[in-house]
Amino acid sequence: MKKVFDLTSCDWCNRDVLQRSRLAPRPFYVGYRSEKMALEYERAQSGSYTLLNGEWKFKYLETPFASDEDFYRPGYDDSAWGTIPVPAHWQLHGHGRPHYTDATSVFPIQEPPVLQAENPTGLYRHFFTVEDLSREVLLRFDGVESAFHLWVNGQPAGYSQGSRCTSEFDVTALVHEGKNELALRVYQFSDGSYLENQDMWWLAGIIRDVSLITRPRLHLSDYKADAVLQGDLRSGAFSLALTVEDHTEAPQGCRVQVKLLEDGKCLYEEERALAPGEGEATFRKEFKQVRPWSAEDPHLYDLLIELRTPAGESVEFYSQKVGFKRVELKNGLIYINGAALKFRGVNRHDWDQDLGRAITKEHMVKDLRLMKRNNVNAVRSSHYPNHPDFYDLCDRMGFYVVDEADLECNQVQIIGNMKLISDNPAWEESYLDRCRRMVLRDKNHPSIVFWSLGNESGFGCNFKACYRWIKGYDPTRLVHYEEDRGAEAADMYSSMYTTHARLEELGRREDLCKPHVMCEYAHAMGNGPGGLQEYWELFRKYPRLQGGFVWEWIDQSIRREGVQTYGGDYGDWPNNLNFCADGLLKADRTPTPGLSMLKKVLEPVAFYDYSPESGEVTVENRYDFSTLDHLRAVCTVQSAGKRYFERELGIGGIAPGESRKVRLHEPGEPAALAGGREVFCDISVAYREPPEWSEPGDEVAHEQFLAAKQAPRAAQKAAGQVELAVEGDAITVTAGQAIITFSACKGSLTSYRCGGREMIGRGLDFNFYRAPIDNDINLRAEWDQFILPRLTNVVKEVEVDCDGERATVRVQKCYAPFVMDWQIDLSVCYTITPDGGVRIEAQGTPRGKLPGTLPRIGMRFVLDEALEKVSWYGRGPGECYRDNKLGCPVGLYQSSVKDLYFPYVVPQECGSRADVRWVYLSDGRQGLCAVGREPLSFSALHYSMEQLTEARHTDELWPQSDIHLQLDFAQQGLGSASWGPGALEQHTLRPEPFAFCWQLFGCESEGIVDRAEAARAAL
Repeated sequence: MKKVFDLTSCDWCNRDVLQRSRLAPRPFYVGYRSEKMALEYERAQSGSYTLLNGEWKFKYLETPFASDEDFYRPGYDDSAWGTIPVPAHWQLHGHGRPHYTDATSVFPIQEPPVLQAENPTGLYRHFFTVEDLSREVLLRFDGVESAFHLWVNGQPAGYSQGSRCTSEFDVTALVHEGKNELALRVYQFSDGSYLENQDMWWLAGIIRDVSLITRPRLHLSDYKADAVLQGDLRSGAFSLALTVEDHTEAPQGCRVQVKLLEDGKCLYEEERALAPGEGEATFRKEFKQVRPWSAEDPHLYDLLIELRTPAGESVEFYSQKVGFKRVELKNGLIYINGAALKFRGVNRHDWDQDLGRAITKEHMVKDLRLMKRNNVNAVRSSHYPNHPDFYDLCDRMGFYVVDEADLECNQVQIIGNMKLISDNPAWEESYLDRCRRMVLRDKNHPSIVFWSLGNESGFGCNFKACYRWIKGYDPTRLVHYEEDRGAEAADMYSSMYTTHARLEELGRREDLCKPHVMCEYAHAMGNGPGGLQEYWELFRKYPRLQGGFVWEWIDQSIRREGVQTYGGDYGDWPNNLNFCADGLLKADRTPTPGLSMLKKVLEPVAFYDYSPESGEVTVENRYDFSTLDHLRAVCTVQSAGKRYFERELGIGGIAPGESRKVRLHEPGEPAALAGGREVFCDISVAYREPPEWSEPGDEVAHEQFLAAKQAPRAAQKAAGQVELAVEGDAITVTAGQAIITFSACKGSLTSYRCGGREMIGRGLDFNFYRAPIDNDINLRAEWDQFILPRLTNVVKEVEVDCDGERATVRVQKCYAPFVMDWQIDLSVCYTITPDGGVRIEAQGTPRGKLPGTLPRIGMRFVLDEALEKVSWYGRGPGECYRDNKLGCPVGLYQSSVKDLYFPYVVPQECGSRADVRWVYLSDGRQGLCAVGREPLSFSALHYSMEQLTEARHTDELWPQSDIHLQLDFAQQGLGSASWGPGALEQHTLRPEPFAFCWQLFGCESEGIVDRAEAARAAL
């Protein structure tokens, strides 16, 4: 019988075939023709490196077993094919479709591994030119998802798998002078996909650079440079182990010269001769004084290697940036350069809304600049080695990097056996292959402080084997792996999304000899995360808690026709919906409001223990190695936007970890200046000499203290008459230029006209719901169960009174759901004065079998579309909530209603500003002001709460001309329960008795600050 199909014979479905003819992993370097060129680090100018990126011929197949078996042969007619950019995912160019899952695989889970024959496949063809056949020719692929076969001029050149791992092939014997043909068959899935089930889109293609590297027959084939600080942390030991290959016809040996330079000055130089057949050499040098590399001061030296013939003729130059540092586990803590520092980190995927993982160097630079500007000092390359250029940038800009192997088999949790693959020796070589390729490629980067064995794959013998190999090869760094719960094959304990209470328990433990790092925390999905401040209070309180990495840096959504899309939008099933949109940045790299909070809690300078009486405050330097000499701190004393004075603070000379008292003002000075108003001291810290990655106006840190409280004052009696009329359901009050209407049936204010304009067109009365945020995932079911979205307004009694000087409307009512045995009783008194002011005093008492939480307690009104300009005195300028607000200081801010909305991938509650003393919406000439006796929160949007609740994408929102104003007494905290803990108890809104007092009034815009402040003082 003739066998016509045999899946098990395919390399891409054979666990025992990881590669064919692939070269051994090595660092990413090329040779240069001169010392000057080598020290410029411009590969493209080296003469030995050519990028092959660009438009390639492409054909998409649903299966590798489709036609075009001869596509790789020279002269093949590909005129009917289309083209595709390289690098790129073919799904983002109209071939196949994106598919998003978190842990679920899109192939069977079997042992040994099998894959469906319907495996999407891409055929690529391209030409490249070879000019010098005296040199060896290498083809380099920095990332191909997930496996590929390679042909050159019709001849097999190799096979490789490992989507985010580099593959190099020596094709010297296959090329000829002039134009050569390159062909690839790329498979979306392979047995390697069993180890690539990360929380991200299933995509495919040549996703990183393809390059042609030429080198002389005598060349440097590998090197390992270590620069380690010695015991006193001032001296350093430099070592270099290198390998030379001589493929010339008659090897004569060679000479190797090594230099170490600092700012062009040679500090060390040594030359050594290698005899024929002798391919390895080691160089060592100790220095009494070196400048350490750290994230705060990423000082780099230049390593220059020159290869010469025995006669001294230069063959090629090689260069590498080197940084002296020391990473060690000591006294149960991680020390870098002698400091038991905290990792102020983020998890970062390669991602762009249009390019997917095929990002450019410009995207990497943008990411790292934003991180530096927001006080981030560490990056975890979740969950695969990044493009080599990324590590060069981290070396130079200063980041502590956790370099993670391209290894995750989280799908096995679905079948309840997390050890299925990781504890199976048959997979050992696959695990080792991925870890070795990461380490051997990236070993020379000073920014890398940890090697991470992978992510969410259970634990077993294969991880132990990887740990042993890494520790044997590179003892200068530590090893991380989160699911090694006992830290048997890791140098630290690690966890994800640990609750604050559990983290405090871990911080207190004294029986553990290794530290704890949260490799993922504060799930930044949608509106949030909350609880960052409390996390960092614990990190700073307990030495063994050495920080963590927020999940994650950027949303992994895909832009399609201007809309951010997610799982399920492409007919992909199974899927995890918008779980991929969980970043501190949107996919277009717009920061979310959550990033400002992260910046705040990561500030390297802290101010606390402020005394209004003495005017002094404590300044703490939270840097690990830097004094505060490079910073300038200025204190501004202000009240409601009025600045009284500013003063530079003397913070220079404060050493790392130390603190000092400084004076902000003279005793009693702010209160005397403000004349009874609320006064704040704002401290702004900025760079004296801005770093290259900063932008004008950047702050390093900001702190604010209340220096004087507002003094109450007696309300001035407004002149004029108040008239009240009742006609059917309508209660109408006329006061000056204001006409206020109430509905007796609804027991609520329904209209407010002032100066001839209807400012409130509809009063929607009390509101106890919000458009659920992603972090409400665990609360929403209960809210729906208790029918919170549709409570019924039951009016029991309405009383009115008017004595000509004021009118009152008293309402007894409740909000209750159908059928359910619970309610919120309300007693509300509206008092209208002759100047048109409406004072709202409300008391509420929840009763019955209550839900565990309420989304909010507040009132909402629909305002005229002309009131587009918004001014407020409270926290800002960005969105902020009760557990995510410290990054927004109290001040006087202006915006438009349009700009208060934040477009999360899935529409949800947004736009709130917290701790607001008053808010004023106007047309620029006149408007409506809301003032609180105690600070309130507000949002003003062109979308209703119902619209935000129902829409699943931003294009489903149609802005209304009217303005939806929400005033809140309180709102449930944000938390991070989309994949983490919910809001802490102090930020949880329980159904308990409440009371508030607000005032609404219409007035002209001129003098609004004085008018609003006077109204607040009189409440």
